[in-house]
Amino acid sequence: MTPTMTDPIFDWNQLAQLAGGDAEFEQELLGLFIGDVEDSLIQLVEAADRADVSKVEHLAHYIKGASANVGATALAHVAGQLEQEAQKSKLNQASSLIETLKVRCQETKHAIEIRY
Repeated sequence: MTPTMTDPIFDWNQLAQLAGGDAEFEQELLGLFIGDVEDSLIQLVEAADRADVSKVEHLAHYIKGASANVGATALAHVAGQLEQEAQKSKLNQASSLIETLKVRCQETKHAIEIRY
């Protein structure tokens, strides 16, 4: 299945706008983005394990912003939920949301692989 310009996982219009329609630049941005998010997820797991609410909030906010910037809407949505949880100084649902973030990251990578 070929992804539409806007699908539940990725807003391709957002990416095209960010990259000025340059497909090569889109690929470069996405490569940097995925690597960065994967590193941030590792740090997020460690922060949640330490119950470091501030670090969880910071990393979730970062992932939300980076994801929204390139068009990874599903990833941005879950990161936003985790950020809100941390802002309330609650990490009750953190492990579940982090697992969902990992799934959304894999789905995002898959959508990118299909497209490019």
